[in-house]
Amino acid sequence: MSAEALDILQSLATRDPDGYEPLNPVAFRGHHLLLSEVLEHSRPGDAVLEGGVSSGYFAETMTTAGRIVDGHELDPITAERARRVCRTVWVGDLQEFGEEATASEYTVLLFGDTLEHISDPVPVLRRLIRSLKPGGRLIISVPNIANWSIRLSLLVGRFRYTDRGILDRTHVRFYTASTIVDMLNDAGFEVERLQGAVPVPGVRNPKVCRVIHRIGNLAPGFFAYNFVVTARPST
Repeated sequence: MSAEALDILQSLATRDPDGYEPLNPVAFRGHHLLLSEVLEHSRPGDAVLEGGVSSGYFAETMTTAGRIVDGHELDPITAERARRVCRTVWVGDLQEFGEEATASEYTVLLFGDTLEHISDPVPVLRRLIRSLKPGGRLIISVPNIANWSIRLSLLVGRFRYTDRGILDRTHVRFYTASTIVDMLNDAGFEVERLQGAVPVPGVRNPKVCRVIHRIGNLAPGFFAYNFVVTARPST
């Protein structure tokens, strides 16, 4: 994973003034994996489209690395905050978005913890695939509903929504390792890399996190808290 990505996250993860999800600067957690994939598949000056840009807190990590970020956000107030770091922010329902994006404009399409919030992401991705440059990538993260903790809860008859996490009450779609691949295939993408973020509370040492990441990804469908997936348009 990118050392540059970790340095950027650690330099920016100092504030969350308005209650939005803060940056996680711990190595091999979701934000580190996402940003590392973006940096691997783009170069400074390349354009990234981030769906569900929120307040721009993650977009700022990419602009710090020299990428140009356009965003899409449902909430107009939150979108206004994102404009401080984004070139353009479109406002509205993501399920109706796509025609505004310019063909062959973007090196990366990014959906970090976004697709689980919309009822049918396939048409959205099918519309946006044309906005990728040749060789461009789709990079997403989604929660893993088959995580060991959810399986254990189901065994004892518990399925309770929460304010955050895998069972966030705003999630309308749930994914496993196989169903996220199926969804992306239906949308016209071929998965190149699927990896799990495997957080262990209290563990922050990068070397230890690397070991945990490698062990957890021997069975990501069981251990992953969320999946980070990189895909390219199907040939």
